[in-house]
Amino acid sequence: MINQLTDLIVQRLNESKEHLKKQFSLKHPIKVARHFALDNLLPSEMAEKVYANFPKLKQMRLLNSYGELKLKYSHIKNTSSLLQDLHFAIQSPSVVAVIEDITEIKRQIPDQTSHAGGISALLKGYYINPHLDNSHGADRKLYRTVNVLYYVSPNWKLENGGNYELWDEAIENRIIVPSFFNRLVVMETNRTSWHAVNPVLCDAPRCCLFNYFFSEQSPEGEEYFHTAPLFSFSNPLFRARPEQKIRRALTLIKKTLRKIYKVI
Repeated sequence: MINQLTDLIVQRLNESKEHLKKQFSLKHPIKVARHFALDNLLPSEMAEKVYANFPKLKQMRLLNSYGELKLKYSHIKNTSSLLQDLHFAIQSPSVVAVIEDITEIKRQIPDQTSHAGGISALLKGYYINPHLDNSHGADRKLYRTVNVLYYVSPNWKLENGGNYELWDEAIENRIIVPSFFNRLVVMETNRTSWHAVNPVLCDAPRCCLFNYFFSEQSPEGEEYFHTAPLFSFSNPLFRARPEQKIRRALTLIKKTLRKIYKVI
């Protein structure tokens, strides 16, 4: 099944390669992370099976911390064979090679640990605030280059919420990329690739299979490092939305206090 899934994904990417290149290189009026979206990644019946094979919501871990409220399941090896096969198909060298060709981000490699990817679900009222992903993998040796997100909630509509958002660095303006069923979204990740998921507004869960690719070289041509500290209420990789004025003010105060603390 892994080979079949790999071939299907590679075929769809190649069919739309030139269009996806234009999407990825498009200069938006709002400066956000480069990205592309590809619909109908897999045959519909297969995509529906992927959704049906998602872990039960009660089996997933609730993450309720500063900046996010979501369900996550990281143990791919404990999921169904279909989900495992799809995970490894997305991480296959041939898929990585096509995405590297589309993005022109060189020397990308799959997740060698199989720990970076996973499964997420957002229920009604769940959200993820604007944030940066950790710059490196778990061993801090490889830079993250792209997020690879595959959405499988049937009949998902823009008005359902739970949609992917790309924000400018000031967290003032955004581009919304709807989390449509059977859609693949690829976004570059670096020091300014702020992204989020707006609150889910419907009763159905928004389900996503997510992966990352890596590289030994910095995607920006120079060294950098950022990561979220463990057990931190004020996670510096999360920011408040424009309408969250009180939280924005608190974040600014805490940021100033951190700077003073470092000086002291």
